[in-house]
Amino acid sequence: MAVYDKEQGLQSILDAALGEYQPIGFRLMEMGDHILMLHYRDGMVGAISLGGATIPVIHEACREYLESLNAS
Repeated sequence: MAVYDKEQGLQSILDAALGEYQPIGFRLMEMGDHILMLHYRDGMVGAISLGGATIPVIHEACREYLESLNAS
């Protein structure tokens, strides 16, 4: 489980927000003041507005992406 790390600041919060998806290869990166970029392994999955970036929204984006991989 990812937890807040004072030394890593915001990135540790973003990692913690991913929960179970962080150890399997998902990453969140802040782009500017209003956008979070969701990445899986080496590729970008999508963008999430900071205004709507709740933990359930982030988890749903991860879940949907994994389902799209399984459907292929």
